[in-house]
Amino acid sequence: MNIHSPCEQVKTALGVAAAITAATNNGTGIDCLGFENAKVVLYSAPSGSGTTSDVKVQDSADNSTFADVTSAAFTQVTTAGGAKIYVGEIKLAKRARYIRIVHTGAGGSAAGFVVATVELYSARRKPVTQTNAAVFSV
Repeated sequence: MNIHSPCEQVKTALGVAAAITAATNNGTGIDCLGFENAKVVLYSAPSGSGTTSDVKVQDSADNSTFADVTSAAFTQVTTAGGAKIYVGEIKLAKRARYIRIVHTGAGGSAAGFVVATVELYSARRKPVTQTNAAVFSV
């Protein structure tokens, strides 16, 4: 039997991590070359009066000019609705090489925080190289 660590099969990247303000935060482009699928995990916790948190996915062929990925936007998170965790899936064969996460906050006194990670799956070459080494493996 051949058992592999998830760290050898899945690459995890930070899409965006930011305080929610009345502004747009463009995450760093993530190179998806060599992967078939991606999972985006969003945690958004807006606070403050009337704060909203909108997150979407964009792609780019050159990691410079990005465009929205159709139907790849999360449900808006609001102060009234409370903190939320959402998950989205992207078929990378239909996308340009790079993806990024874009967060836009709004509200009279926008506050709180947002974090989104991107997990790349179905690597064509294994083991994958992580951005940072595994901290533990028990």
